[in-house]
Amino acid sequence: MSANTYAKAFIPEIWDASIMRTLEDNLVMKKVCNLKPTRQIQKFGDTIYFNGLADPTVSNYEGTITYETLNDEQIPLLIDKQKYYGFKVTDIEQVMANVDLKGSQAERAAYMLKNKCERDVFENVIADAAAGTVTDSTCDSASILSDIATAAQYLLENNVDESNMWMVITPAIMIKLKLAGVAFSINEGINGKGGMQWTKDLGFTVYVTNTINVDSSGYHNCIAGSYQSIGFAEKLMKSRAMELEDSFATGLSGLLVYGYKVLKPKELVKLALKPVAETTI
Repeated sequence: MSANTYAKAFIPEIWDASIMRTLEDNLVMKKVCNLKPTRQIQKFGDTIYFNGLADPTVSNYEGTITYETLNDEQIPLLIDKQKYYGFKVTDIEQVMANVDLKGSQAERAAYMLKNKCERDVFENVIADAAAGTVTDSTCDSASILSDIATAAQYLLENNVDESNMWMVITPAIMIKLKLAGVAFSINEGINGKGGMQWTKDLGFTVYVTNTINVDSSGYHNCIAGSYQSIGFAEKLMKSRAMELEDSFATGLSGLLVYGYKVLKPKELVKLALKPVAETTI
């Protein structure tokens, strides 16, 4: 064997230890939903409850007082949604890459579960928004502030305090706000990762995410409400790694169960905004 042939036979393959993958969205749902049910999820099909009390009756005083019993106002939430992941990683892939593919991809898969869950919630809860609907078929920097102000008006008319108001929008709508002169600051006053906060000019804390539904007509179905308007509960029921019988590989799987419900429809606003090209900028 010649020296050149010998050298070619032993050219090593170099494996990069980094993992190339799609960038992750900001997940903001847990920042805006009510997450305090009366008990924890045990299994799929559970019903959990959000507690409240009925309002007392105000009567004319005519010398005597009648004391009424305030009934509990418990709102049921059915845990009726399930999503899972399942994939396999061969031992040789883990050794050659010199990186914990199993742990890294399990973490990524858990994120994907939460991403799908958030998209499901935001796409469906707006159907129950009863405070009002803001529709703008030509949303640009000239109209966006009026859209936001109308949403704020709807919530204020339903006695939602400015300190209790949030809004979730897409990046395209955020750009319209920036062009209108509204300043954004990243993660200001927000605990944890993700999300964006808008200055409090119109009362809202605004979060930006790609998990908001954009329909086939181009409307960005954004949403605004109070922090008590949506109830949400979830539990990762299974997260496991097991050797597969039919191959020298490890199978990883996970199961997420969850449920959501609009608790206070009159504290929720739908914004159907269709961004268009600017004419004056």
